[in-house]
Amino acid sequence: MQSAPVSSTSLSVGLMYAERLARYWWAAQVAGGKEVLDAGCGAGQGARILADAGARRVTGVVVSQNAQAEAVRQAGDVADFVTGKFEALPFAPASFDIVVCFDLIDRSERRSELLDELRRVLREDGSLFLATSTPDELQRELADRFATLARHRQHTRLACAIFADGGEAPPAVRQLPPLEPRQAPVTLLVAGKREAPTLGDLVVLADPFEARSWEDRVERSRRETDLALRRVEEARERERCVAAERDLICRRLMEVEQDRGRSLSREEQEDRPGEEETSRWEATILALGRSAPQGMNALRSAARTLLGLRR
Repeated sequence: MQSAPVSSTSLSVGLMYAERLARYWWAAQVAGGKEVLDAGCGAGQGARILADAGARRVTGVVVSQNAQAEAVRQAGDVADFVTGKFEALPFAPASFDIVVCFDLIDRSERRSELLDELRRVLREDGSLFLATSTPDELQRELADRFATLARHRQHTRLACAIFADGGEAPPAVRQLPPLEPRQAPVTLLVAGKREAPTLGDLVVLADPFEARSWEDRVERSRRETDLALRRVEEARERERCVAAERDLICRRLMEVEQDRGRSLSREEQEDRPGEEETSRWEATILALGRSAPQGMNALRSAARTLLGLRR
């Protein structure tokens, strides 16, 4: 396997970045001497890969001038970049031998129009390269527009590589566990008006820093979760203690109230005024409390308490 150097202007060499670039290195196998369109070229790293593979001309399409400026900065020395709508590409029919569209299909809200445009600018013996996470639906749409269709699966796995010093011999690939088609998160489709090209498999080894970073994040998240769970359990234990103390206080208050009730009952039996006298006494206290609302709040409260105790 030939090494595939990444441009010094690249933003990352992690697995997610390698997943995207791997599609371009894979398509670049048949780019030599061809005119290539990169629809949705991003920052231009894929266009550089296609140009480095020997493409006669590479053109990238972006939707904004800011994106165009960044693509020119990254790969303007080897490719051309233009702005335009993907559903109305600014090119004549049959302008390109190869069209790659790896980042647009699943996001497009006008996919049917986009596919029509990609077919329009493709030459009769050309090939269209697509990446999708919904292959079954897309295949049905492609079958109405193209005569041939080849399907490939893209898997993203961690790798352990052993090389001799200075050697670049193709490695023997062992799979743990074996790759299953249904496990592939991305499907690569190659459509042609006449026939699809033959492409070899590709393995791209990325720097494992990204994976280690995610492992550190998972471990940190696990520790934070464990700490939060311990704090929740401690809070629940404190609530249980408070509830137990509250119940104990309530029971003590009920006992005191019962003792006070029994004591008042005995006192009333020993010296209980007549019903008529008691009514006059209660009415007098309440009337006195109502006579001066602003100055008798304390007296009103005491009167109510006293009457309640007497009852």
